[in-house]
Amino acid sequence: MTNYELSLDEQALLQAACDPKTQPEELVRIANYLDLVSDPDFERPASGTDFLRFVGRQGPLSVVLERNSRSPIVAALVANPNTPQKTLLHFAADFPEAFLNNPALLLLLLEHPDLFRQMDELRLLVFLRHASIPANLLNTIRGYASPNVAQAIAYHINIYGEAGADWQQQAEALLAHIPLPPVDGQEFLIEHLALQTLPPWLEQRIRESNEEHIQQALVQTVTVLEEEVFAAMSYTVNNQSFDLASIATADREQRKLAAESSDPELLRLLADDDDPSVRARVAFNINTPLDVLPRLELDDVQPVRNALALNPNVPAELLATMARDYSWSALRMRKAIARHPNVTPDILVRLATDESIQVRNEVVRNPQTSVSARQQLLDRALTAALYSAHPLFHFIAMANQYTDPQHLSKGVRSPYWYARYGLALNPAVPVEIVSLLTTDSNCFVRRAAQAALEQRLKEQA
Repeated sequence: MTNYELSLDEQALLQAACDPKTQPEELVRIANYLDLVSDPDFERPASGTDFLRFVGRQGPLSVVLERNSRSPIVAALVANPNTPQKTLLHFAADFPEAFLNNPALLLLLLEHPDLFRQMDELRLLVFLRHASIPANLLNTIRGYASPNVAQAIAYHINIYGEAGADWQQQAEALLAHIPLPPVDGQEFLIEHLALQTLPPWLEQRIRESNEEHIQQALVQTVTVLEEEVFAAMSYTVNNQSFDLASIATADREQRKLAAESSDPELLRLLADDDDPSVRARVAFNINTPLDVLPRLELDDVQPVRNALALNPNVPAELLATMARDYSWSALRMRKAIARHPNVTPDILVRLATDESIQVRNEVVRNPQTSVSARQQLLDRALTAALYSAHPLFHFIAMANQYTDPQHLSKGVRSPYWYARYGLALNPAVPVEIVSLLTTDSNCFVRRAAQAALEQRLKEQA
């Protein structure tokens, strides 16, 4: 069924969502429809860099950053007293005023004092960014809140009040405690350090960290750790004499030794050996004749092709062919190509779109990478950071003036106050977004937005 066919009855759906006599089961079906059509794959089944760059609906935060395009139906559902509790909580953050004015809310709170415990934390944090939530309700939620939710409530305008004259110092003191990324964020951290997307104070904090994985990330930003080089291929050419006529029937260990020789005819013969460990040594050997290398590139055993990518004699034309293999098994090969001495800027442009962050990090480190390729890497890194599960990277994207404006505009719905704070002070953010943030529930966000808006208006005068 197409989008068009599903959209034919949306007027009827809106009428049903508005009608207080509509049965709860029917309202749930409408809610399920809304979730279906808000799925990014429903409208555009695509993947890769273009999808991430221009659409951006990827990552765990997409569910809250992307506003449902069927807003009138959502608003009607949230206002309908017959809408079941689970559905109400699911959409409450989209239309908080309608939710707070729903006549069923008081009854729900009487029956379930811990009502908001049942709301997904990200959605609850988005809900809490609204200044209209009364203090008594905030205090009810705070009674069973997680640390993130408790902090959002602590600095809510209806609890804390307006920020004082030292608002910037207070906010920065809180920002200094954003948790650093765990081990599984190491590669992402390498990318952002190399692309210099971090504010100076945050980079300084990272450099002062004594966590091993963060120190490793700092080292790998400018170099490659030794364990990333194929240890099996670390040998010196041996000049031992071998009998060309009998080597084909020699045992495996003898043929491996022969594959490390400097005799081009011997290497030509062993390029077709039955054992892949022998062929891998031939592929790696700098004395292997150049006309043999394309044959080894067609090898059906990936470690042989990995070894070939480490041979400094492989010409750029062959590297370009190898770089087109985007399979997961060829990951190590593409990493080696990205740091190969014969790699060209054009090949690096191709590898800059690689799905593997490990390959992209090799491209970032290569001084031959062009300005346009670096811009592409920057775009992708910042867009991915915007949707990252880790709040630190999400903050980096919000605060960075090079984040795509269409993605920055979504940041007003961020669940994290410090990300909205970074957004308010970002000079690349459209003035209308800054204006929206002046009414944010967080005392520091609204004060930062007010200051930024005043400065913008002065500059325009």
